[in-house]
Amino acid sequence: MIVVQWDSGPSRNIAVVFENAPLQEYQKNPSMFRLEWGPIYYRGRTDGSARVLVIGQDPAADEAVARRVLVGTAGQRVQGFLAKIGITTSYFMVNSFLYSIYGQFTNPYRDFMDISPVRQWRSDLLDALIAENNIEAILAFGKAAHHMVDSWQGAAVFKNQNKVFYLTHPTAGIKNVFQSWNANLQTVAQKVNPDPDAGRNLSTYSGSNFKDSQLTRIPLLDFGFGAPEWMGTGNMAMRLRRNTTTIPKKATKYPSKILWFAPNKT
Repeated sequence: MIVVQWDSGPSRNIAVVFENAPLQEYQKNPSMFRLEWGPIYYRGRTDGSARVLVIGQDPAADEAVARRVLVGTAGQRVQGFLAKIGITTSYFMVNSFLYSIYGQFTNPYRDFMDISPVRQWRSDLLDALIAENNIEAILAFGKAAHHMVDSWQGAAVFKNQNKVFYLTHPTAGIKNVFQSWNANLQTVAQKVNPDPDAGRNLSTYSGSNFKDSQLTRIPLLDFGFGAPEWMGTGNMAMRLRRNTTTIPKKATKYPSKILWFAPNKT
């Protein structure tokens, strides 16, 4: 008998917060955000069992397909970091932005994060999450995530308990990523109780890139019902340049392909 796992959706309290997301603020800025693929809200547990809060930056192409955050290369690297400290499922992940951004996190995006309804909604989401879960550590990956934590009043209690960790974004320069993650690995592990089904491997990162053993697939428990078994195992989606339908050469390794178009709004 095959055990089928899937994410049944957010808890009612978290869903109410999602339903009040300030999407209109994003929609006022089509030059800053890829609005055509819609908002992407979270990944992980909303049933009260989350003990690690992970904050990323913005969704990419894999996330647009899966409708969950941090499922591509960045997500598998983060999942591997969690596996090192013994966390397999007890986490909740959100991004700093609901929509994919163009380019890097620059001052205009920082200013957008500080718009009152955008900042307040993020605070409401994090407050609701904290109220329902025993969060033992907050892992903020990248500058946008760092700003998200610093602009949230609720972070004060976690900072006072040394439970906030500012980590380099997983797709930044490998040398910087490894230096940041190695510096925090042991301390994060001291703050977090491992999941019952997990071991720990606190060996440091080294070399010029992530090893396959340091990448962890995204569990199907994090996706909607009926997700294919390969989902969460690699970068399976990519964006094409605007006004082109040419398949990039690196996509030829995949025997089956779907070219997905988002229609213009009328």
